[in-house]
Amino acid sequence: MFYQVSTKYVCGIDLHAKNMRACIMDREGRIVKQKTIDCRPSDLIEFLKPFNTDITVGVESTYNWYWLIDTLKNNNIPCSLGHALYIKHKMSSKHKNDPVDARGIADLLRTNQFPIAYAYPTEMRTVRDLLRRRHFFVRRRAGTFTHFQNSLHQDACIEPLRNKLQYKSTRNSLVALTKNADLQKILCADLEYIAALDKLIDDIDKLLDKKARFHNYKHYEALQSMPGCGKATALTVLYETHTVKRFKSPQCFSSYARVVRAENESAGKNLGGSSNDKIGNPYLKWAISEIGSSMIKNSPVICAWHQKQSDIHGKAKAHARLRHKIAVAIYYMLKHDTVFDMDKFMGTHNNQADIPAQNWTETSGQQQTEPSHVIEHPPDLLKSRMKIKIPQVKRTVQTGRLSLRTTGKRKVLTQSASTRG
Repeated sequence: MFYQVSTKYVCGIDLHAKNMRACIMDREGRIVKQKTIDCRPSDLIEFLKPFNTDITVGVESTYNWYWLIDTLKNNNIPCSLGHALYIKHKMSSKHKNDPVDARGIADLLRTNQFPIAYAYPTEMRTVRDLLRRRHFFVRRRAGTFTHFQNSLHQDACIEPLRNKLQYKSTRNSLVALTKNADLQKILCADLEYIAALDKLIDDIDKLLDKKARFHNYKHYEALQSMPGCGKATALTVLYETHTVKRFKSPQCFSSYARVVRAENESAGKNLGGSSNDKIGNPYLKWAISEIGSSMIKNSPVICAWHQKQSDIHGKAKAHARLRHKIAVAIYYMLKHDTVFDMDKFMGTHNNQADIPAQNWTETSGQQQTEPSHVIEHPPDLLKSRMKIKIPQVKRTVQTGRLSLRTTGKRKVLTQSASTRG
């Protein structure tokens, strides 16, 4: 999707940490004004002041775009956040510097070829960033657990450690498994780091739970009705999605969640994997993958379905199919404000008179009156088919020894009487 400009002037901004390069053009492509200014809201407004609100500003979605978009919206200046990767593909030029980048963004704006990225709303943006920081702390804690076990393994400790590491009351006793004083210091440092992260993660979880109940309590509870979806994964889906109204279809949502692969084909040949597979939200893919793994462990119905798919397509494709089903289910749950329905998810209904939905995309949350896939035959045709007898063909068996010639054909070799004698 591209931004449609309706103003007389456009401004392309190449944003950096301390300064930015701005280039103002008219709709014919003539440069009106360009300058390098500091990253201060007052300096930006002063630079755009002569053009009032008859100007549209575009900027790439770099890590520090928050303040710039908020400043422009607070001053009622039309603005758009651009997708950095798609802008890079559009602006493939020989030279690259700040003036060239700012002029290229302005050119994309005035020609209505500026690819749009989603500008996350201000009121929920910091909560989403806090949730992402929580994921970072959890990964650090998991890495410290691994380092603790590996350190004991280096000292020839073969006792099982996982169960004792899970509980705070039994962790400290593991330090006595080694007599090396330096190694004991390393283990104590790891345990102190884990304890600090435990407290930090618990405090963040309590705050995130309160924020989620304030921002969108209904969807937060609905997501937890899905088997395998706990608070952490529900929070991730809730804040990384924000609203499913930004997606036209469940296919678009699945693509954003990275649960479908991008096609990479040319001249009828499949070229394998593509870097475009990583376009999307990695946090959302992690949450859906965690939900799928937990579903397989805790739901016998889904476990049986996954085993059947694994036998047919392999384990990797079975996981991929499950992730896609989960993404489609989440889309319709948030779209229709409903809880999880196992019958719709698995394509079965308790009432046999209703048509079984193969997936969430067929019924869109509504039941059909008549099955579209059942073909009724007249009674006379069925009776006539029952009377038909299939003729049996007698199979002849050739005697003799079979051999393969160089052409790959088989030839029957018969033995003569003289040879037998």
